[in-house]
Amino acid sequence: MGGTGNTTRRRMRTGNRRPRRRRAPGQPGQLALNFRSHGGVRQGAGRRPAAGRRNVVHRTRERVRDYHAQHVTLRIRRGIGWLRNPRLAAAILRSLRAGAERFGTRIVHFSVQFDHVHLVAEADDNLALTRAIKGLSVRIARALNRVLERKGTVFADRYHARCLASPRAARHALAYVLCNYRHHIRDRLHPRWVDPLSTAGSFDGWATPPRIKTTYSLAEPRHWLLQGGWKRAGLIEPRTIPGPPT
Repeated sequence: MGGTGNTTRRRMRTGNRRPRRRRAPGQPGQLALNFRSHGGVRQGAGRRPAAGRRNVVHRTRERVRDYHAQHVTLRIRRGIGWLRNPRLAAAILRSLRAGAERFGTRIVHFSVQFDHVHLVAEADDNLALTRAIKGLSVRIARALNRVLERKGTVFADRYHARCLASPRAARHALAYVLCNYRHHIRDRLHPRWVDPLSTAGSFDGWATPPRIKTTYSLAEPRHWLLQGGWKRAGLIEPRTIPGPPT
């Protein structure tokens, strides 16, 4: 009796159910609902690039070693003015002298151009370079804002740095930095003319003695490459018109 009653009740419970449809071979199962998500890696994600000059790409910077040199570029925003203006250039020079040797970083050479500043430096490690260049950027920004009687951002982007690991790379960077005015102007300058808004006047690696109007010097290098190891790749002519940095 007990067994027959249980069977009857099971039949009564399942009597109103629809029979299961068997899935045909190859037919997909439950469809997935693809909701739009925010964040993550996907096509077209991220901030749109600004108009004009491309910004410095936000990637992990190359490892900094103390026996290498660094070519650093600081670029200002549009509307700040011509950095080779005597008042602005004087403010930048004061900032460079004050921040030439800080946090384990030594700024050895520089040149001031129309809208950017080139530096050749040594740094103990990545943190030392980052702290020193950020501190120098703050000094320069405050000095320029004080001269221009303005407030706000001065630099267009974060600094760009390139490692110089060989005598050839260091020589190329030194020629590019110290002769950079010729790269932009390409004027009929005297073959022995050197940029007065740079450390070209105190530079000892010229193949021909230059015409010196000013002599600026910053920190002394501590490692072989900038102390003179780069000269293995050859001395530099003052009339050099440098190509793009490599």
